[in-house]
Amino acid sequence: MRSDRSQEQTPLILVADDDRATRLLLKLAMEEEGYRVIEAKDGEQCLAAFTRWQPDMVLLDAIMPEMDGFTCCQRLRQLPGSTNKPILIITALDDQDSIDRAFAAGATDYITKPIYWAVLAQRVRRLLATSQALKQFEHLRQQFEQQQQWKRLFETIAQRLSQPFDLRQLLDATVTDLRSIAGVERVVLYQQRRRLGMRLVFESVASGYPSIEPIPLEIIGLESQYQTQYEQGHIVTLPDLALAELSPETREQWERLNIKAVLMVPIIVREQVWGLVCVHQCQTARPWEAWEIEQFSFLGYLLAGAIYQALLRQQLSTNR
Repeated sequence: MRSDRSQEQTPLILVADDDRATRLLLKLAMEEEGYRVIEAKDGEQCLAAFTRWQPDMVLLDAIMPEMDGFTCCQRLRQLPGSTNKPILIITALDDQDSIDRAFAAGATDYITKPIYWAVLAQRVRRLLATSQALKQFEHLRQQFEQQQQWKRLFETIAQRLSQPFDLRQLLDATVTDLRSIAGVERVVLYQQRRRLGMRLVFESVASGYPSIEPIPLEIIGLESQYQTQYEQGHIVTLPDLALAELSPETREQWERLNIKAVLMVPIIVREQVWGLVCVHQCQTARPWEAWEIEQFSFLGYLLAGAIYQALLRQQLSTNR
């Protein structure tokens, strides 16, 4: 039996055809190739199924009642997540006008009836491989852009450290920039232990999401669970809150903040945990990538250096 994870990695194909027998044959043919299949009997069902399931590919009959395949294809291309998804139109029409109409509607390719099943299987494999390559390219492009943004952030912090700086302004600006770069809904930076005077707390939160203010910082940082890891300088990642081992009280508080995934970076100053950077993904779970964690780790070192400089400057000023 396949695991849930392996099933999720198997391409999902949406078959849309008003003819039940054709739908069944297409379903069996695709399952024989090892794909998962969902069905729709008309254009409206096809649009709804695409929105709900986000399939990897659509096999779409051109001639359907009420909404034909050409119109359905055009509307599919207007839905979020459809950009690089292949849509293969299956049609009994082989005239040039119909072919032109299919491509104008946004079809990736077409195949004519009667269906030659070996040809269909080969076409599906090729289109899925191309789609996967485009998806990987887009992922690498976005990763490169993010890395460039991280680089600019590090350069900005380093430049500020090379001259007299206000620690509060530096930390506040970093939290704001970090939320944008990481593409998350909330970033919190707080001083873990209260020293003389007020504890430093900085928060940048996207519009429409609640502030952490009513919730104790110890719960925000999961200090009771992960303090040992923080003291060892380890970054803590929880990619899916639903699967995290949290106390009922903590889970309730975190759910109030709409947290779905979190990454927490300890800031180590003079071999002690000075504070934490807490990064909250609030829309969906997020598998934090290794290269991202490296960037956050380096950010922790930079911020520790800034805080150490500020403490030294404060100590020198006090001793005068």
